[in-house]
Amino acid sequence: MDEISVGKVGIFWIVRWQGCIRLLSGSCSIEEGEPYGEMVTYGTGHYTTWDRWQKSRNMPLERGITNAFEYEEWPRGRVSFCRNTRKYLLLCDRKIMRDDLITDILAKFSIPKDEVTIDGDPHYRSVENLA
Repeated sequence: MDEISVGKVGIFWIVRWQGCIRLLSGSCSIEEGEPYGEMVTYGTGHYTTWDRWQKSRNMPLERGITNAFEYEEWPRGRVSFCRNTRKYLLLCDRKIMRDDLITDILAKFSIPKDEVTIDGDPHYRSVENLA
C-alpha cells in the first residue's frame, strides 16, 4: 500500500478500573492492516484480543481487567482507514461519544480530528457504564 498517513487502525475499549477510566487498545499501522473492501482494518477482533490478554504475562493491567469482565461488557469500538477517501472511520458504542474520550482515542491512534468520521455501531453495545 502507498498510504502516507501516520495514523493507526485498531480496536479499543474504554473501561473503569480501580477508580480510573482507561483506554485499552490493539493497533497496527495502515500498512500492516488487513484490506477489507475499500477499508483497511485491524486483523484481530475484540474477542480474540480480549482472550489473548487474559493469558498474557506481559500485560498485567490488561490481564487483570480481562479476567474480571467479558469482552462485550465495556464500551468498545474500532478504527479503520478508507483507501478511497483517505479518511479514518471510528465506529463505537454510543457511550464513548464524549469529547474527552474521543480526544483520547484519536491521540492513541495518532489521528487528526479532521481526518476521521465518527459514528455509532449497533454491534458495540455494552452493559457497563463509565460514569
